[in-house]
Amino acid sequence: MQKLLSIVIPVYKVEGYINKCLDSLLVPREQLDLLDIVIINDGTPDRSADMAREYEKQYPGIFRVIDQENRGHGGAWNHGTELAEGKYLYYLDSDDWFNTEQLIRLITYLENCDTDMILMDRTKYFAYENREEIIELYNMEPDIVYDASSYDWLHSGNGANITYAHNTVYRTSMMQHYLPIFCEHVMYDDVVLQVMPIMVASSFVYTKLNVYHYLIGRPGQSFDPAVRAKHADNVTAVLKQVMGCILKYRNVPPEGSSRQAWVNNLYSSFPTHHYRELSVFKYRVSRDKLSEWDAYVQKNYPDIQLTQTVRQYRQLPFPVYYGWFKISSFFSKVKRYVKRVTK
Repeated sequence: MQKLLSIVIPVYKVEGYINKCLDSLLVPREQLDLLDIVIINDGTPDRSADMAREYEKQYPGIFRVIDQENRGHGGAWNHGTELAEGKYLYYLDSDDWFNTEQLIRLITYLENCDTDMILMDRTKYFAYENREEIIELYNMEPDIVYDASSYDWLHSGNGANITYAHNTVYRTSMMQHYLPIFCEHVMYDDVVLQVMPIMVASSFVYTKLNVYHYLIGRPGQSFDPAVRAKHADNVTAVLKQVMGCILKYRNVPPEGSSRQAWVNNLYSSFPTHHYRELSVFKYRVSRDKLSEWDAYVQKNYPDIQLTQTVRQYRQLPFPVYYGWFKISSFFSKVKRYVKRVTK
């Protein structure tokens, strides 16, 4: 019997989180037998992998622990994707968890599904505030099969965060065909999932499930601004890969189609957004990295549509630009905070 759903989980230094993650996958036995849980031990130095092996012993044929030399988060996802045996594939980070009741409903849903992607809502959990935020998808009718080539991705209302790893189940064969998908030995490798699946999928469906709970606030997490500053080169490497993907498939959609308009929008938005990302770092890091990135963009993507941030960077002396960016960012944060507390 073919497995229905493979869940790929990288493991590295998460012994304080791994049990909660794996416990959230323990659905009733009839449905558990449909799961293929592929745990990639990415050379973790702590007890995380040993803890995962206890699940492998207790649930043979369902949990699999695969050892590999350290290849980073992307390397673990590449390896897990290659080994996946389910019809569908879902990525789960080992410091996050699934809503078990929602997972049960998802498994039932997948038994009657045959699209390339299943899109859902997701939940962010802010650890320091003990607060949850539900992220919904917009402009999609639930349980309607859409043609991915004709759907208006540009006006979906979700920006670039549509086929995010946390809210998307992918057809395994589709993902395996394009391996290797993720950059290895870098952080932020999952950005490619915001682009590649939309470009290659034939069909998708949106359903009002909310399976994934994404932890924000773990020390050392890639989401931490201090960590992002330390790994600025990682972000740049991933963006270069994503831009390569966009260039490769940019002219595949028919001329004038909504998917081509969406691809053309990403062609400009990804490199220009990186100017903002590099501007949040400390002065010298920001100055040097922005100079490198701007030279790269002008050489390789001279026809992108410039945002206000890019225009200001190119027109103003850097100290003036840096001050302008900090002030505008501060007021943007205040505006978002007021909107949230008065919602």
